[in-house]
Order: sequence, then structure tokens, then C-alpha cells
Amino acid sequence: MARPFLPGCPGHVLYNAAVAVVLTAGVPLWLPWLLVSRKRRVNFPERLGIRGVPDARPRDARPAVWVHAVSVGETLASVPLLRELRRVVPDARIALSNVTVTGRDTAEKALSDVVDQRFYFPFDLPGLCGKFLDRLRPDAVVIVETEIWPNFLAECARRGVPVVIVNGRLSERSFRGYLRLRRFFAPVLRTVRTISAQSREDADRFIALGALEGAVEVGGNLKFDVSPPRGAASTLSVLLQSERRSGTRWIVAGSTHEGEEAAVLRSYLSAREANPSLKLLLAPRHPERFEPVFALARQAGVRVARRTEIAEGDTALDAEVLLLDTVGELSSAYAAAGLAFVGGSLVPKGGHNVLEPAWHGIPTVVGPHMENFREIAAAFLAAGALVQVPDEDGFAAVVVRFASNPSSFEGVGRRGRELLESFRGATEKNAAAVLSAIGRGGRT
Repeated sequence: MARPFLPGCPGHVLYNAAVAVVLTAGVPLWLPWLLVSRKRRVNFPERLGIRGVPDARPRDARPAVWVHAVSVGETLASVPLLRELRRVVPDARIALSNVTVTGRDTAEKALSDVVDQRFYFPFDLPGLCGKFLDRLRPDAVVIVETEIWPNFLAECARRGVPVVIVNGRLSERSFRGYLRLRRFFAPVLRTVRTISAQSREDADRFIALGALEGAVEVGGNLKFDVSPPRGAASTLSVLLQSERRSGTRWIVAGSTHEGEEAAVLRSYLSAREANPSLKLLLAPRHPERFEPVFALARQAGVRVARRTEIAEGDTALDAEVLLLDTVGELSSAYAAAGLAFVGGSLVPKGGHNVLEPAWHGIPTVVGPHMENFREIAAAFLAAGALVQVPDEDGFAAVVVRFASNPSSFEGVGRRGRELLESFRGATEKNAAAVLSAIGRGGRT
């Protein structure tokens, strides 16, 4: 049996020697990469602990929980869990860390009333991780999905801080990569108190990598428990819903990547010949692509507008294509759609979450690459609640069919919403693992 990964053990020494070599030899590569990226210049000093180090935890009896969600998807998945923890343990101090700027922005919008502190996760350096842990002194660390940082986990183990992985998943690609280094990762995984996996397949993969079988359980997928934002209608939703009531059929292409917008535009232009009431909303996954996508739409010869150009009170859009150049409003766009396309799936990016359009009962199309959401995609496909196409030609055919007969897709959206309701319960199971770690029992 592999021993737990602790500071000073052979694996720990070798790992940090490798980190030192990479950091030193890689300066010519990572320094220019840092300088040209605005997003990384924002979070880099905080991840190094130069600024933005979290406030020290007061010495009181209130339990403290550090939750880590790397980016947007993990942050959104954490929302129901954190709200449940706040409900059950209202006096808890909850800290949330992210790695990406967009993840941090999402946390500020979705969890400002739940989380006490927000900060960027430190780089996986032993002294740095220890510094953050000694400031926060958490009673438990909760990692959303799968972020295996050996030094961080070793520093938690040295301080006796229990670590819980919630919503844990391992894609086939990640599993194969970790499996090649199983002798190293087995001791690392044995420092984790509980792994609450999304599915039985994910649980078996964690065990195959060396996690203790008794520490691994199936808690379900938190993303099935996420609910659409509620609140006052936004400027965007007012415009989109007004256009919808006037007869516009919106195709919303969300979380798109390079190569997908051009394919979506070509398909849209073909379908619009059959149905002039169609309009297209493009929502690139990454903010740095807003400008290139805007230019691409103009080159396609269509009238294109930006979301940031919409004024409060606008109820009509004098353009065929709308670029969503903001973060956090995609759900509002899906709510007004007649047909949704979820990106990262026509190109090999592993896909993105189809649950946002499903919340609103919107028929949804994806491409062949859904590896990151294989369980969700499989469930929706089996229920006839999702349309999957093999390539751009297949997508174009679906869009043309929608243009000719939009009502024929309504059953897909309805079945998606019904299926989503049937999968509730992951929040309570994952919360139970966290509550047990902080000594509040496993009952919610």
C-alpha cells in the first residue's frame, strides 16, 4: 500500500526538484506568456502571494471552509453546494479561491451573498501553499471536480486539514495521463479524506489511480442541481424577449471556440434564406476572442451589434447577429432562444455544459466532442433531450430543419427540462461529505 504524500517523502522531494527545474529552465517561455496576457497579469501577483493574500482567520469557534473552484464551470457547479452549506451551517466562514479571472468574476456575481472571502489560488509551491493555509486555518478544504496539486495536498496533510473532492470526475484522457504516473499519484490521492465522484465510472477511476476504496463514494453531479439565476430582468433579457414576442427566432451559440463561430455563421446564413425571422447570438467562451469574432461576423456580410452597445430600454435590434461581449449573461440569452448550440463540441475541446439551456426548456444541439460532460450528454441523448451532430454539415442540416419547422424541436427542450428535474439530489450528498469533514455530521 502506498504511503500518504507528505513533505519530506521521496515523491515530495522529486516533485519539487522537477518544479524547480521547470520554473528555472522555462523562464524564457513563461515570462513572455505572462507579459502578453492581461488576465494572467491580473491574477499572477495574487497567486504568488505578493498581494491579495486572504485575511487571517479570527481565532473563534466558527468553522472555516476553503472551497477551490478553478474556473467558470466549477464555480457555477459550486453554487448549490455553497448555498446548502450556508443554510446548514450559517455561522461558517466560507472562502472561495479561483485560478482564472473569469472564474473570479463569476464568483463575484453568483456568490457575493454566500462567500466571506474570494481570492486566487496559490501556485503549487510548498512555502506559498503553507502561507495561505496558515492565514485561513481552514477546518476543511473542498476541491470542486479534480484539481490535484501535490504540494497543496501535502501541506494540508501536514497540518491535519481534511480535504474533500466534490463533484469529482476524471475524463478518459485525464485518467490515462494520471495512470502513467500512478506510483506518484497514489500517495497523493491517499491524503484526501473523501472523494465524492460524479459517477460510478469516475469513482472506479479514482480507485484505480490509488485512492482508498473506502474514501471514494458516488455523490452525483452538482451541475444537475444548479438553478438559473433569478432576479430583475436585465437589459439584455428585455431586448431578447421583446424580439422573441415580435416573432424573432433566436439561435444562441454559447461558449464557442475558435473555428466554431465561422461554422455557425455559415449554417445560420443558409437557414436564414428559408426563414428570415432567424437571428443569431454568438457568445465566445473567452473574452479575449470578442473582437476577433466581431470582425468575423462583419466579414460574413451581416449586420452585427455588440451586447455592450444595447441601451437600457431598447426593445428591438437593428442587426441579424448579436455578439455577447459580456460575462455572466449567457443564461439570459438561452432563456430567449428557440434553438441553442453549446460550443467546445464541434472542435475538440471536450464540450461545455448543456444544463443552462435545459433549465429553460430550450432544444439544444452539440457536436461530437462532449468528453468533459460525457455522463450528462449520455443521459440527455438517451432521453431524446439533446441533438448531437457529427460535424458542421450535420449542424447546418439541423439549423435548416429548425428554420423550416421550429415547433418540431419543442419536444427536445421539454424532455431536457423534465430530465434535469429528475436528477436532483447531488447537492445534499456532496454537502454531507463536507459537513462530516468539519465535524458537523453527514446529515443535512
